[in-house]
Amino acid sequence: FPLVLLRNLRHPVYLLVVLAQVNLSAMVAGLATFMGKFLERQFSLTASLANMIIGAVNIPGAMVGIVVGGAIMKRFQMSLRQCSAMCVLGMFLCLLLAFPLLFLGCPTQKVAGVTYSKSSEFGHHALECNLHCNCPEKAYNPICGSNAIEYISPCSASCRVVNIDADNSVLNYTNCSCISENGLPGFAKPGTCGTGCSHLFLPFVVLSCLAGILASTSHTPSFMLILRSIQPEDKSFAVGIQFMLLRVLAWMPGPVLYGSAIDTTCILWEKKCDRKAACRYYDNNLFRQRYLGLQFFFEVGTF
Repeated sequence: FPLVLLRNLRHPVYLLVVLAQVNLSAMVAGLATFMGKFLERQFSLTASLANMIIGAVNIPGAMVGIVVGGAIMKRFQMSLRQCSAMCVLGMFLCLLLAFPLLFLGCPTQKVAGVTYSKSSEFGHHALECNLHCNCPEKAYNPICGSNAIEYISPCSASCRVVNIDADNSVLNYTNCSCISENGLPGFAKPGTCGTGCSHLFLPFVVLSCLAGILASTSHTPSFMLILRSIQPEDKSFAVGIQFMLLRVLAWMPGPVLYGSAIDTTCILWEKKCDRKAACRYYDNNLFRQRYLGLQFFFEVGTF
């Protein structure tokens, strides 16, 4: 066992191809775990729609890439050198398409007392207009003011009147002293204001799908590189070692790394028992740069 293990790990083609697959798998692990959250925050989608987009576009795109890669290999009866060239070309084109994604995103929404203030102050602080309300710190029921600024709760906007329709759902909040329009108290609607750049959503989905297809074309050729380059009696063992390395080096640490990077972009945490719980608001620009930057880093590693 030690001799066969050492023989495979010292094989340059096997080791380098497996390490490339580790990079690609780490990227996929982060994409599978947090892409839904990313789409929700960047483009103000619902959780169900974000996950449906991933299931309807990204996953079929990866399947198409794997099938196309295998079909090209079979059609042209590729040698090992041609297989490696195809992998390199696929990842290079993937990098070209993935780079613009770093710039396709939305700014952080204006949230009173968190990301937006009439003073130069930045960060979570109390608003003077609602000091008499004694709003609980844990209150989180976002509303969108008529001034296009979001408030954490109706209390934080100092709203005094709630208008309810026939089926007991909230229509709007009025007489809000923090939302002033021409010197008069404004009104607010329940829910977040959103990020207001939905026009960038379609280009983002198309580019990410195409990048996924191109990255997936290297799946079959890279697998054949492993099977053809090692000794016949070592094949089953080498495949076992390959999947073990993918689990240990990519699928286990990958989501943790992505999660930690995303947590560093949070600007308002929900607190439970004086400990951080869920994140209420992210810095959208930092979120995009760190999340997609990690993906780009792993794609470069694969290339």
